[in-house]
Amino acid sequence: MKLLRSNLLILLIGILAAAGGTLTGNSKAAMLISLFIALISFMRKETGILFLLILIPIRPFLITMNPGFKILGDAIIGLLLIRTFFDYRKDMKKLFTFHPFEWAFFAFAIIGVISALLTGVSLQAIIFQLRAYYLFYLLFYIVKRMNFSADFIRKMSFTAFFVGVILSLQGIAEKISNKTMLMPQEWTEWWLSPTNQIRVYGLLKGPNELSLYLLITFFITLYLLKGIHGKTRYFIYAGLSLIGATILLTYSRGTMLTLLVFLLVYIVIYPKWSSVFSRKWTLATSPKLRPFVSIVVVAGISYGLFLGVNQAADQYYNQYLSVESGHQEKEKDKESEGSKRFKEAFTEETLGQSSSNGRIFRVKKSIEILKDHPIIGTGFATFGGAATITYSSPIYKDYGIDKNLYTDNQYVLILTETGVLGMLAIAMIGYFFLITSWKNRKEFYGPLLVYFFVALIVGGTVYNILENNSFMMMYFILLGIVFQKRAAYEK
Repeated sequence: MKLLRSNLLILLIGILAAAGGTLTGNSKAAMLISLFIALISFMRKETGILFLLILIPIRPFLITMNPGFKILGDAIIGLLLIRTFFDYRKDMKKLFTFHPFEWAFFAFAIIGVISALLTGVSLQAIIFQLRAYYLFYLLFYIVKRMNFSADFIRKMSFTAFFVGVILSLQGIAEKISNKTMLMPQEWTEWWLSPTNQIRVYGLLKGPNELSLYLLITFFITLYLLKGIHGKTRYFIYAGLSLIGATILLTYSRGTMLTLLVFLLVYIVIYPKWSSVFSRKWTLATSPKLRPFVSIVVVAGISYGLFLGVNQAADQYYNQYLSVESGHQEKEKDKESEGSKRFKEAFTEETLGQSSSNGRIFRVKKSIEILKDHPIIGTGFATFGGAATITYSSPIYKDYGIDKNLYTDNQYVLILTETGVLGMLAIAMIGYFFLITSWKNRKEFYGPLLVYFFVALIVGGTVYNILENNSFMMMYFILLGIVFQKRAAYEK
């Protein structure tokens, strides 16, 4: 707990101010609070990073309660960027020294913008999409030029852990109350299909986003255990169990896919763990097995808690909500919806729906558009990204596409909007991330870096992963630390 003491008071003031802004509902007050927190971040950059770790995961909740908080993350990162320019004003060369992956990322932006202008996309929509892709890259730019101590890295880990626990507790309350408690009134009135109604959406406003964030938090928390002893470990284990149970309550197939692929990659990259199953363990070697046993125990408790929460949700529904709605849902039918998400992923019915308005439909439309625009695509903000939800797209009418289309596939989105050249730029970025992960695989943060890379590549097949704020924020912070440490080591 001593690790957070130096920043705790400032963080509490900022959090209480944000909480007050959500209660007032006054947009101007929320904007002033956002600027206040951003100014604190300008004066104390490390505190600004902690504010981002706390506030970005709950940003969807904040802006639902008070739209004035839309500028919060942008304001913090913007003033951190200005502070970085100020700190390096006497060494301008370092401000304009970029890694090859950054040049590839810039090339991707140039291709998307030029193509969008040729297609006739509005300037507002282009800027909106650029923000979705590049806001947290700026965080990498900032962190790379900071000097984080091991002590502060632990502070960030503790912060992520506490946020993960809070989000998990809210998610469990959401599940038990059938989305009637600890959620904005607007969210409680959602119409959801039966398979989505049982899923926990959390303060991130999406089960997939929540599960991916919590899984990353779970991995980060495992690092904390290395330096913690005594009763505090049991507190950490309890938090991990809550986080694990909430991940299960999201029923996220995409997150489970990233975890499965990561475990396979982990076994290959770190072959020493394969000896866990082949070695004859004795009292002398048993300490090496303890981390593995701890994870198994936490997983077992998480699953037991998952079953208990589902049972409590059924009891709450039958005793309170079923009476108000005038009917009583059969528990067996309700319980089966979760397993249906996994069992029916590739059934004919699911594939049929996907081909008419789901992922297969989006792929077909992407191919159709790509045939007409193969080199540089149709440009940013033209096909199933964040900007098209707000601004629509000038090509939708020509191709018979509904305004609410969201690709849920980063590769399809990139190929359609930036063509072959844009995909080559992204492939170069992926290559450099792969090299970085491989070179640092033996560092203490190596496994976490490998998971992020796997989640980026695998998650891109089922998510618009580059638009996932919490994921990209944490990935770019980690990459910034890695690049900064590597540069210091080389010197």
